[in-house]
Amino acid sequence: MSAPAALRSQIQDLVSGLGFSIVEIAHSVVKGRSHVNLVVYRPEGITIDQCAEIHRTVMPRLELVMDDRDVALQVSSPGIDRVIKDASEYSVFAGKGVRVLRRSTNEWCAGVIVGAGDSSLEMRCGTDTVTVAYDDIQKAKLDYSQEVR
Repeated sequence: MSAPAALRSQIQDLVSGLGFSIVEIAHSVVKGRSHVNLVVYRPEGITIDQCAEIHRTVMPRLELVMDDRDVALQVSSPGIDRVIKDASEYSVFAGKGVRVLRRSTNEWCAGVIVGAGDSSLEMRCGTDTVTVAYDDIQKAKLDYSQEVR
């Protein structure tokens, strides 16, 4: 078991039980050693001690499901200016500021994430609410400056 989706299914309940959402999970093998990078989030923020707690909680499960006692696990927060890599991240960051580069206009649109559906993102841009199809998003990143406007 090494695919990120399979790993996510094995540790999702552990991470959410601690009050966090998984933003991203990546797995690689370097010089025969498994490396797992886990990016977690919660609206109140995350401390180093909480990353360590998640590490202690998740590590035994990873060793078990990967049948490997030499797993390197890194737990981190997404950061305030994270580049959004997958449409599933929009729902995790609801209420946060975001900048989106649209393919159709080749212009940046900035606002606060109101909601995220199966095929589109809803953003509040000033007093307007804009719906942007995921297919129209060329690039997106968190932008905390949008939250204070």
